[in-house]
Amino acid sequence: MTDVSEQPAQRPEGGSDGANGLLGETLRRIRQGRRLSLNDVAAGAGISPSFLSLVENGRSDITIGRLTRLVEFFEISINDILPSPEAAEADVVRAAERRLIHSPAEGIDVYMLGVDTHRTMMPMLLVFEPGAKLAEYGRHPGEEFIHVMEGTLELTLMGSEPRTLEAGDSAYYPGDRMHLFANASDEAVLKVICVDSPPNL
Repeated sequence: MTDVSEQPAQRPEGGSDGANGLLGETLRRIRQGRRLSLNDVAAGAGISPSFLSLVENGRSDITIGRLTRLVEFFEISINDILPSPEAAEADVVRAAERRLIHSPAEGIDVYMLGVDTHRTMMPMLLVFEPGAKLAEYGRHPGEEFIHVMEGTLELTLMGSEPRTLEAGDSAYYPGDRMHLFANASDEAVLKVICVDSPPNL
């Protein structure tokens, strides 16, 4: 199903940043390597071909939800499309070694806290700018645990009224129950530890 909420953050010609350009090039290389057209990927991932073209050319940011759908469609992991410094230790991820999913369109940074996503769990640090929120509901197999480290989270679980979680609060729910995160403050940053099991990126 096509994401009708798409509002791509287009950049002026020649104005793409390095991170978006590299991600777009990688996605295009994967698509072309599988001899798929933009329309093929659009139909499978529920994202419009025009938006995909902008992303591949580094002229638009991509939201976390849409990136997740592309990873799922291509049957790859986030490790295949995000560069990362060589980890010095097999079981430890230093701050400078964390992979970053940067979503300026949403005002959210996702730091991957594991060496890779080929494990039983996928731990992440989510950092929301004031007033930031996910553009769409998340839904995936398995379970999800969240813990608010700093700030105030508005958590919406399908079938329940939105709830406010303060620093120190946690929640644990099935991953296939649609969920949405938002920073409830327009002034303060929100930091949330999120653990998905099994990994979905």
